[in-house]
Amino acid sequence: MNFFSGQNFWKFIAGCIRFWLGLILLTAGVAKMFNGHFIGIIGPVWLEYELEKYNLGVYAIFIAYSQIVVGFMLLVKRFATLGAIMAIPMFANILMVTISLHWQGTPYVVAFFLLCNLYLLVYDFHKIKFLLTDEVAPLKEIPIKRHDIRLDVLYIIGLLIILVAVSLRKLLDSFAPTLAYVGLGSFILVYAYGYWKNKRA
Repeated sequence: MNFFSGQNFWKFIAGCIRFWLGLILLTAGVAKMFNGHFIGIIGPVWLEYELEKYNLGVYAIFIAYSQIVVGFMLLVKRFATLGAIMAIPMFANILMVTISLHWQGTPYVVAFFLLCNLYLLVYDFHKIKFLLTDEVAPLKEIPIKRHDIRLDVLYIIGLLIILVAVSLRKLLDSFAPTLAYVGLGSFILVYAYGYWKNKRA
């Protein structure tokens, strides 16, 4: 089967977009909370300071938390569809903020992210099409199955470590970014373990 034609190609594209958006959002959210003292692919890390001028500092923090959670969900395949759904209002909010503040270029970048995210929803339409149907009775008979609940728990532990680090940033001071790196590192290890386990299976 030719890789560049058919379902495999579109699956590969969707996987790349999920990983790319997830990594961008997760690191951007943490970097915002640490004012840039953390690896981040995109900015601005000074969003809280900028929005504080308009008494919207808490809103900037909310955006950062949203980016962390949504980015995490996009990176974990089992939560990716829910993450893509949650990302729509988040990207839309960020887009409106950048347009309202007349930031040059940034609205186009965010709009591109939004379009990429819409592709994920189109790709996963078979998972969410029940939202558009009147008859959902057959869905009630489908049980929820998790092949390895331990992986879910380990992923969530990594997320919780990151959230604790950013939430206690002022209390933990210089140790907070290190703790966030520990959470990110544990996430990568679990991701690698899950990939290795799937390959063996």
